[in-house]
Amino acid sequence: MSDGTGPRTTAHHSTAPSAVRRGGALGTVLAALGVAAFSLTFPATAWGLEGLGPWSLVACRLALAGLVAGGALAALSVPPPARSHWPGLLVVAAGVVVGFPLLTTLALRTSTTSHAAVVVGLLPLTTAAYAAVRTAEGARRCRKGERAEALRLHRYAAPPRGGPRLRSICGYRRVVDRRQGLRRPGGEPTPKRRSRPTRVFWAAAIAGAAVIVAFALRQSGGAPTAGDLYLFGALLVCAAGYAEGARLAGHMPGWQVIGWALVACLPLSVPGAAVALAAEPVHLGAHAVTGVLWLALGSQFLGLVVWYRGMAAIGVARASQLQLAQPLLTLVWSVLLLGEHFTWAAPATAVAVLVCIGVTQRASTGAKRAPVGTDPTGANPEERP
Repeated sequence: MSDGTGPRTTAHHSTAPSAVRRGGALGTVLAALGVAAFSLTFPATAWGLEGLGPWSLVACRLALAGLVAGGALAALSVPPPARSHWPGLLVVAAGVVVGFPLLTTLALRTSTTSHAAVVVGLLPLTTAAYAAVRTAEGARRCRKGERAEALRLHRYAAPPRGGPRLRSICGYRRVVDRRQGLRRPGGEPTPKRRSRPTRVFWAAAIAGAAVIVAFALRQSGGAPTAGDLYLFGALLVCAAGYAEGARLAGHMPGWQVIGWALVACLPLSVPGAAVALAAEPVHLGAHAVTGVLWLALGSQFLGLVVWYRGMAAIGVARASQLQLAQPLLTLVWSVLLLGEHFTWAAPATAVAVLVCIGVTQRASTGAKRAPVGTDPTGANPEERP
């Protein structure tokens, strides 16, 4: 006789894949909103430099964003992150909160916004590469300690008489989780296998980055400037911050990731703002005030909130490729807000970049289909945003 549970089980299995697809679509929209917010960063920086020095501009945007983030965390009574999350938060703070704004602001003293677009053209590739290197390093450490942990857990995961032996530590961990509900140190769930981007993904990513670099160099005359060192330094630190932030966004809401990173910088940003404002000339105008406010609230806080949440939903590699459109958006804002001009090459580049984005978004990552009811990002469902 039927107990009435069959139809409900079937409905659950039929609706779960659609829920995953809706989550992926929402993640793509959130990541795209983050890219749109970031595309205004360079024009807003140019406006801010009209009334403030580079050090004053960076310190003020960090202090304002940190105070807003701290107020939001305090108003919602958000508990501090776990101790195991603080190393990643410090990487986010060093790369995204301090490193990228400071280095790009110093570069924009001598470079135009079109030339600075080189850094965001290469950022998707370096972000995906950093994430792949970090994943490989984590897998190597896991294999190194696999034998010792397997021996320690063997008595909990001993196979039944006549049953198959568990030959990998992942099998032991699954059995231990089922039998005793154990968790990894720090309260994190058992890690899942991460997927690797395919050759088609990398080919499209490199092609898109090459198209953007060629276009940006053509717009700037093709000659390297003194700001190139700042730009490439910003590229490296921002890629690390993005990848670490996306990993943390799988364990806490994205706004808390950037919020705690900003709060961690307050002991430096507030005194730094006071010192910089006293040492550098200040000529505040409408452009300077608007630029500082957007950098602090739009680029530094709200943009990163939606960006990290989008990356947590669709993955670092796929989300980072949406940034291939950021240099073109920046050039559009540069024309509208700064009065810069570009040639017919812009629409041709836009078409090429959109093609690359479409290929990277549809390229298979080679991952196996996750069982129904599991979290495709590998995050603890109770800790997801």
